[in-house]
Amino acid sequence: MITPAAFTAQIAHRFDEVDTHEWDTLSAGKPFQSARWYQFGERVLATCQPFYIIVSLSGKPVARGSFYLVRDEPLPIPPPAQTVLRQIMRRWPLLICRSPLSNSSGLLLPEGSLCQPARTRILAEAEKIALQQHCSFLLCDYIEAAETLQGWPAGYRSITVSGPGTWMPLEWPSFDAFLQARNKKGRQHYKRTVREGEKLGIRVQRRASVLDAESALALVRKVEQRHGAVSSPWSLELIKNLEDACGTFLEATINDRLVGCGLLFYDNDVQIATALGLKEDIPFVYFMLVYAGIQDAIEHHARILRWGSGAYAVKRRLGFRLETNNHSVYVAIQPFLRSLMALAG
Repeated sequence: MITPAAFTAQIAHRFDEVDTHEWDTLSAGKPFQSARWYQFGERVLATCQPFYIIVSLSGKPVARGSFYLVRDEPLPIPPPAQTVLRQIMRRWPLLICRSPLSNSSGLLLPEGSLCQPARTRILAEAEKIALQQHCSFLLCDYIEAAETLQGWPAGYRSITVSGPGTWMPLEWPSFDAFLQARNKKGRQHYKRTVREGEKLGIRVQRRASVLDAESALALVRKVEQRHGAVSSPWSLELIKNLEDACGTFLEATINDRLVGCGLLFYDNDVQIATALGLKEDIPFVYFMLVYAGIQDAIEHHARILRWGSGAYAVKRRLGFRLETNNHSVYVAIQPFLRSLMALAG
């Protein structure tokens, strides 16, 4: 029986300390786990110190955990509490395991009997780092519901943290084929969207870079405010660095005035859409961006779309399904926090 002690652990503090070939071999084509994506993520998350823990068995890398020291995590709590929490996190930051900027887990584990001991070894190394860095909690997020039930060390707890994300398999060779596969009502909706958008003078373009990042960010913040979402501190850097990831900027304008936007990123044939921005009270912009995003994905030969949470009714009509990875597993690091949690039951 393989135990956690049978693994050797390597810890890298920057991605340039990692063997990229070994990294991609271990990733095995999984979306948003590639070396290219993590290098991009490290540039955007410049304020978050990374710790890449790679464990090997008999000299062969078999698992890894990607952790970030985060002092400004946008937690979904009321604004007055956010101010207090920011002060706490500056003193006792979070150590979070995730794939950067992709709503994906940072744990990459082998199947079968090696899974549990490999995870236990990774978490043991991560807890040492968390103690050294005076962290409040060690958190693994974007964990599948089924994976929260067993195999975690003693003291770890699970929580559902947000609405589920959405995904859709792409099965069409062209955008025209996608439209033809929709029912009559769906095709009519697309035609009406295009027709009414043209009447309003809305023009949607797909660009490889963002010319005015501040204007795009302002629209993103408007959407966050309307929906009561917590603003991400990394949105501006994400927008500015789009070109480094070969992403797509969806730009909706009326007379050269930006009225809508969104970012599309790709890794291992999967698209994610993020940073939606919309001017208030201009109809059809959202749907024009949605159709442009699907068309871009088909032209990139993507096999899956991942479009995050929210707008479930619209996405359901388009064929999206719900993800099940909106769970986190965590453990308190500081003794006083462990005592408080024990008292709270």
